[in-house]
Amino acid sequence: MVKKGAKPDTLVMAKKSFLLLCSVFLIVLSCSREVPEVSNTAHIKGQITVSEELDDSFDYSDIEILARVRTASDRTDTLFHAFTDQQGYFSGDVTFDRPGQFPVVVSRNNNVMGIVNLIFAHQDTIELRANLPDFNGTVEINSRENDVFRTFERVDRSFTRVANFINAGLISADSVGIEIDKWSDIYWDVFEQYPGTYAGKLSGESSISILREWNDSLMVARTEEILSSYGNLTTGTREVLVEFYAETEGLESALSFINRLQDMAQHSSDIMEIEINRIELLFDSSRTEEALIYLDSFTHTFSENNLAMEWAENKRYDLEFLAPGYPFPELNFLLSTGDSLRTSELTGRPFMLEVTRFDNAMYQQQFDRTIAIYQIYRNFGLEIITVPLGSNRIVLDAFFSEREKLWNVVEPGSFEAEHIVEILNLSRVPTRYLVDADGTIIRRYIGNEYDDIVRGLQQISTLTNE
Repeated sequence: MVKKGAKPDTLVMAKKSFLLLCSVFLIVLSCSREVPEVSNTAHIKGQITVSEELDDSFDYSDIEILARVRTASDRTDTLFHAFTDQQGYFSGDVTFDRPGQFPVVVSRNNNVMGIVNLIFAHQDTIELRANLPDFNGTVEINSRENDVFRTFERVDRSFTRVANFINAGLISADSVGIEIDKWSDIYWDVFEQYPGTYAGKLSGESSISILREWNDSLMVARTEEILSSYGNLTTGTREVLVEFYAETEGLESALSFINRLQDMAQHSSDIMEIEINRIELLFDSSRTEEALIYLDSFTHTFSENNLAMEWAENKRYDLEFLAPGYPFPELNFLLSTGDSLRTSELTGRPFMLEVTRFDNAMYQQQFDRTIAIYQIYRNFGLEIITVPLGSNRIVLDAFFSEREKLWNVVEPGSFEAEHIVEILNLSRVPTRYLVDADGTIIRRYIGNEYDDIVRGLQQISTLTNE
């Protein structure tokens, strides 16, 4: 095993550098290839009337119906804008880049009377009716796409209840797999019954996502059907599949899947999200140099996109200072016990540093998991350090009044929170850093990524046994 800092063979390094430089040209072409402009059109019509109690003139004209979206470059695009005639009727076409749910605002005399979310999908006809002022109580929406979306929502709400029962341990372990298969099939039925629809695709992808680690072969087969029908996946589903290929077939297989999705992409926003997946995957796999090259191309291609540039700035800091294989920054803390702790003094022992708020629901849900991890891996020397943001001694004592405090907890208010946020480049809590006995970062885990920490912990146990 070659540790970081060891000098590799010169010929191997030269070959690696040559291949990396040659790949730059292909990377730039990949990120900046021309994407055909794809526009979708739907038709909206309907009638908005006014109650006699509000206006007995029976003149329903000049009621405004407006649909706007905020673009990633902070522009406001108007998708649909119409006014009713004297009888309250209106109609027109809405043009949009891709199907989705969009807010539609109904106003009268410059007063917003109601907001409704409508599904805009290509070649759909939407009929909207309502009576003012009780817009929410009288609104009626008729369209194939919106009807299918309501079907999907009913299925999704029902499964959410079942998932809550599973997470609460109210369904026996023997029955969990049966429930997963059943609900995956129910989601898939919606996909098959309503081919080509926006909600049908959402339902199909829900079927895929819940199969992960329960029936991976069926998950892959259904993914192929969706790609054959639609040519793309939503962000969440794409991440599930990328993680699956990385875990089961290795990094190159996951990158090949990303390349395939990129070749199928029809929107620049899809290419942007896919490139983010690629850079994150390379980052997590310690392919830092390659990730930086892709990031340079990314910033060139999407320089007009403010959100993309914010992400790129954060990721560049991660790649240059906090990537796996890099030294963890030195931090000094005062513990709740009154002792001091310097992370540099932990050399020889692996540790996990977690930054959170005690009132964070996700952290509370994950607390029992952290206890289990500590009880198992303290046998391999693992230390845990909890850094509480937005807390005080009263909150700390209240939190641990019902929980056992087994590891190091930093005294609330004894550190500069802004410094911690800046040096660890925090955007969400809980965020955790797993560091090996040499003080080298194994990986960062944000939010639900904590579920993946076992693979990092296995590195600790492997290194300890060597």
